[in-house]
Amino acid sequence: MSGRYERKKPQKAGGWKKTVLIVVLVIVILIAALVVAAVVYYNSMLNKLNQVQVPTINYADLATEPTETTAATEATAATEATTVATEPHVASSADYINILLIGQASREGEAERFADTMILCTVNTYEKSVTLTSLLRDTLVQYPNYTDTNGKKHSGGKIKLTSIYHNGYICTNSTADAMGLMNLTLYKNFGIEVDYDVEIDFDAFVKAINLINGLDIELTAAEAKYLNDFHDRYYYEMKEGKNWLDGSTALAYVRMRKAEGDGESDIKRTSRQRKFMEALLAKVKKMSLSDVQNLANEVLPLVSVSMTNSQITDLLMKMLPMVSGLEIKSSGTCPVRAKGYSWGDMVDIYGDGQSHSVMMYDKDKNVAYMRALTEGEGEIPETVPIQD
Repeated sequence: MSGRYERKKPQKAGGWKKTVLIVVLVIVILIAALVVAAVVYYNSMLNKLNQVQVPTINYADLATEPTETTAATEATAATEATTVATEPHVASSADYINILLIGQASREGEAERFADTMILCTVNTYEKSVTLTSLLRDTLVQYPNYTDTNGKKHSGGKIKLTSIYHNGYICTNSTADAMGLMNLTLYKNFGIEVDYDVEIDFDAFVKAINLINGLDIELTAAEAKYLNDFHDRYYYEMKEGKNWLDGSTALAYVRMRKAEGDGESDIKRTSRQRKFMEALLAKVKKMSLSDVQNLANEVLPLVSVSMTNSQITDLLMKMLPMVSGLEIKSSGTCPVRAKGYSWGDMVDIYGDGQSHSVMMYDKDKNVAYMRALTEGEGEIPETVPIQD
């Protein structure tokens, strides 16, 4: 034995740094993998939707087209527009997003495409609010000449608003033209600029409400009696006050038109629909992420939207910061139910000598009101409500 001993080789100074680098690299790879997986899952969810390519409407160009109003009215409108442009506003039109919800009255296998329910959801990202406005289906509107997605031209005319969706659909038997003609008609008659459309049919509605385990809704005595009359469809009795509604009962509730004391039935009907939507949004807002995922998995394939994946993502990015403090408002109806804004009448729509009950309206007043409500153009006018 030489008496000499072997000394350990000194560890390289950069060894620990290499170890840390490897650990960091592994973490980054894991995070990247999770992000990729999340993106793939997110896109797979969006791809469940029936995405409809609706003809683009250039609202800026339409705004410069001449209308049927008198020169005096046009001069007044120009003066008012100048005044509005110079007044300071808290929110600009860029803060408003208008989404049209369409409950169409067909079931699986049926060819009809009438808009049974139309609710305009106006999202104000600045004020963190969503305002619900019901479009009255019996309103007599002038629909414009229309070029469908196949390039074929169709003449316009006068008809009830509920039929516009059907008239657009039969142009090409497509939801794209149903949404396209509806959007164009709403702008021409009320100045509403629809950004996106969402369509759901009766079957999808019932399924969605059942998936969230129904909703609690306050019923009047007349509403409870109306629902109880459907004894062959419902197995529990409704009463005045708070009641739990499953999908089928909820559908009967939002479509109810003839409850005792309703007066102008469509007005009360749309009021119930907004009340229901407020309760629905409030419940969904409180749902857990897993419950929302389950709901999306089942319902998204039954929904048609006029949005691409990137547009949906952009909308979600704008709305996510709003969730915690989101305020849900109800503005009433369009046309506005106020003195001088709208009134009921009997009109021979089809020239066959038969009169039909319709809602008539003052176009200038309603356009001014809806532009203020949905685009932030000036203050919303003061109105005197009509007691229906």
